Amino acid sequence: MYNWLDKLLIKIAKKILNRYAPKDEFIAYINKKEEEYLKKIGGYGKPINDTGIKSFFNIGGFIRSAVSVATKVFGKKINPFVALAITLAISWLFRPKTPEQPDFGVTDFDNFEKGLLVNKQSNDANVPVIYGERLVGGTRVFVETSGTDNVYLYIALVLSEGEINDITEIKVDDKAVTWASDLANNTVVEVGSGDSNFFKNSESLIRVEPHYGTDGQSASSLLSTLSSWGSNHKLSGIAYLAIRFKWNQDVFAGVPKVQAKVQGKKVVTLASNLSEQTASFSTNPAFCLLDYLRNTRYGKGLATSEIDLQSFYDASQVCVTQVTPYSGGSAINIFDTNTAIDTSASIISNVREFLKGCRGYLPYSAGKYQLIIETTGSASITLTEDNIVGGYNLVSPDKNSKFNRVIVSFVNPDRNFQIDEVQFPPIDDSGLPSADRHATMKTADGGFLLEGRFDFKTITSPYQAEEMAEIILRRSRDALSLSINVAFNSYDLAIGDIVNITHSSLGFSAKPFRVLSMTFNEDFTVGLGLVEHQDAHYTFATKTQATAVPSTTLPNPFVVQPPASVTLTDQLIAYNDGTVIVALDVAIGVSPDSFVDYYQVEYKLSTESDYKIHSQGSGLFQRVLNVIDQKVYDVRVKAVSSFGTSSTYVTAQRTIVGSILPPSDVTDFSCNIINGEAHLSWEQISDLDLAFYQIRYSTLTTGATWQNSVSLVEKVSRPATSIVVPARVGSYCIKAVDKLGNFSLNETIIATNVTSIGNFNNITTQSENPNFTGTKTNLTLDSNLLRLTDLGSNGTYDFASVIDIGAVHTSRITATLAQFAENPSELFDSATGLFDAKTGSFDGDSPSNSNAHLEIAVSNDNSTFTAFKNFVIGDYTARYLKFRLVLISRDGVTTPVISQATVTVDMEDRIQSGNDISSGATTKTVAFTNPFKTANYAVGITGQGMATGDFFLVESKTINGFNVTFKNASNTVISRTFDFIAKGF
Repeated sequence: MYNWLDKLLIKIAKKILNRYAPKDEFIAYINKKEEEYLKKIGGYGKPINDTGIKSFFNIGGFIRSAVSVATKVFGKKINPFVALAITLAISWLFRPKTPEQPDFGVTDFDNFEKGLLVNKQSNDANVPVIYGERLVGGTRVFVETSGTDNVYLYIALVLSEGEINDITEIKVDDKAVTWASDLANNTVVEVGSGDSNFFKNSESLIRVEPHYGTDGQSASSLLSTLSSWGSNHKLSGIAYLAIRFKWNQDVFAGVPKVQAKVQGKKVVTLASNLSEQTASFSTNPAFCLLDYLRNTRYGKGLATSEIDLQSFYDASQVCVTQVTPYSGGSAINIFDTNTAIDTSASIISNVREFLKGCRGYLPYSAGKYQLIIETTGSASITLTEDNIVGGYNLVSPDKNSKFNRVIVSFVNPDRNFQIDEVQFPPIDDSGLPSADRHATMKTADGGFLLEGRFDFKTITSPYQAEEMAEIILRRSRDALSLSINVAFNSYDLAIGDIVNITHSSLGFSAKPFRVLSMTFNEDFTVGLGLVEHQDAHYTFATKTQATAVPSTTLPNPFVVQPPASVTLTDQLIAYNDGTVIVALDVAIGVSPDSFVDYYQVEYKLSTESDYKIHSQGSGLFQRVLNVIDQKVYDVRVKAVSSFGTSSTYVTAQRTIVGSILPPSDVTDFSCNIINGEAHLSWEQISDLDLAFYQIRYSTLTTGATWQNSVSLVEKVSRPATSIVVPARVGSYCIKAVDKLGNFSLNETIIATNVTSIGNFNNITTQSENPNFTGTKTNLTLDSNLLRLTDLGSNGTYDFASVIDIGAVHTSRITATLAQFAENPSELFDSATGLFDAKTGSFDGDSPSNSNAHLEIAVSNDNSTFTAFKNFVIGDYTARYLKFRLVLISRDGVTTPVISQATVTVDMEDRIQSGNDISSGATTKTVAFTNPFKTANYAVGITGQGMATGDFFLVESKTINGFNVTFKNASNTVISRTFDFIAKGF
């Protein structure tokens, strides 16, 4: 027992300690051994003021974790001032409280993670330690240019502490680089030819030499080409990239941003027998924390003897428990560590981050650090009222530590390693039991939104993050905290152990609690801080598969997409003075790039070496004037951004046809029949070199072609778009003809079969085929086909006989002509030279290189004939008709071949009439003013003043007229006045 003086001294000492203790710190007078313990965990401070008493940081103030101070000195006298600690625990939870909640807005977590992805330039920046896999930007510690006009930029980019396992990807200006080979330690690699971003003009613009950060690594061979980088510049123990960029204004606008996906620090793992394995890549939180605690360069530097390796191995096995994240998903570890440790932060802060990510406790007991994972388990001891000394303190969760929604922030690789969030309950919680839904819990909490937000720097899986959010929420709602003092037999308990509490006053019967803190009191009792434990909280619940939300892809202003296309055409341009030139038109397909400022159009003759810049502008249509007919032009176009960055070229080639191009086909060709006339009309074609239109006729209503038709109208001069021709059943064909005599490629046909088109009577039809017995000049008849003999001259065929229609009449003459073109050199078996050297159409150009047409001459006496002229279908007045064919070869190698030539002479029905004619009391002869061709005509007579029984007789019909006699009922010839009408041909 202490005497009164001892008690007084203790009271005075406590007041002094409380007065001088800084905020969030405690002051203790301890022995040397205890001081060493606190120094190892970073809690040692400087003497306070003039008291000489040393300060030790309140670890709970920094990590809000459990810290208990007590003493257990066996065989020694208890220090009379303060009870001291020999059991210390750092845990992911403090008392029953959850991890510290960040403030709203931008947090330190946000700032650090964003800063991790950018490139910094410094010579004394902190180097992160990467465990697992992360994307990092790095720090430029060396930058230098070299080469002509400083074309090369050299950079040494520090990534992290070494030795790392691998670098799986490098991004430059946010674009993943495709390398010619795999990245490897201390090996120079160039960009592969398949990379469209950084492989330009058949060369690589980037070389990289990764160094994985071994302590014995050699200097970079890539940087050693510079005099300023010597053999001693090894950056030992540092993982870095040696990079060389080659300047290209279309690719780089400044110092490129570089990011690397790093498989981080190789760590020592433990076998089941606790033997240490060769350092390798691991995401196991237990082994990553073990490396950090033992590392003397950036970690705590603890000796292995101060670590309970068995607890770390046991914890590692919990971490690799396989769970199914979502239905149908592949199994994952329940815990992984993928983090970049901030070496500027305190060691204890970093340890806390390791523990948060795996629900860990790090108790320090009996001179060793242990790692315990908060998971399912059973009680190691049951405490009853017999073991509990004194009273108890039972506290249920208050509103500040109880949640009905928990939001966890983590780093998401699927979002380019940006910070992402998950929550529990999820937004759509309809699949959860009613009790687990947000609305249900909010109602139970009085309608208040109790939301907790927590950052986890080591988690990169949305499923692990959601599981953490769920456990925090459930633990906050089922987290009775109990403080009790128990008898000395509880000294074997450790932080993290589960105990069963049986207490009748509390209504507890073997209710499980987890030990969060222990205090050894002066009366040899043990103070326990307990929190309610439920195994169900730690059973991994299958999640909903994370939706693949498309990343926001912003256009890169320094990479310009080329024009979508380049289309070339040419046309004739007419000036007011009548001058016509050929222009090459360039149509540019708009680039999909948002940063295009203008397009640059360049052109040249295909025989020239250098392109000429034609224009620079934003317009999508450009015109090159005065190009040359039949020459080949090359055109290329590139897009240029507002930053001056150019795209690749899009090229096109065009053979100028200009004025040699056949005129356009005629469109909107129509026919309107009015009183035996066909009124033809069409749409004016736009060709500037149009000369006239030609119209042909065929008796066929289907299957008519231009070649097998005969001329109807030789020339309809521009700008006329209509003409009136005789109406006939058949087809009318039209083509446009330009100033060089080129015809439209295709005829436009309109057919008519209106049966009321006149009433024609066939007079005669003369067919020359198949024997063609008429006179042939420079023609050969073979197999009933007429061909030119000498292709260098025209040939003629005179029909075998002259047509005599008996008298001079006006007759309608039509013709049928069947022909095709033949070029022996276009026959495959007859062709000479190289097939690929042939010009013109694949099927040949014979139809445009030959022609045959019909000519006519007329006479009234079969002696004096008019000169032959081109035959057109129409009405001719004559008695004698003579025809001939003219065959023409335009290229000297192609002949028209005639298989049919037929001429048809028709006469249309006509009407002659007379009125008020007196017959006299005799036979009246009526003479026609225009005799008919035949006497086979019809006569109609209407008598005036006819009495009952009167009648008339028509007799002696001839081509020149007829006789009519009127008689009464007594058969006596009488005189009557009459009208007549005669119809015939």
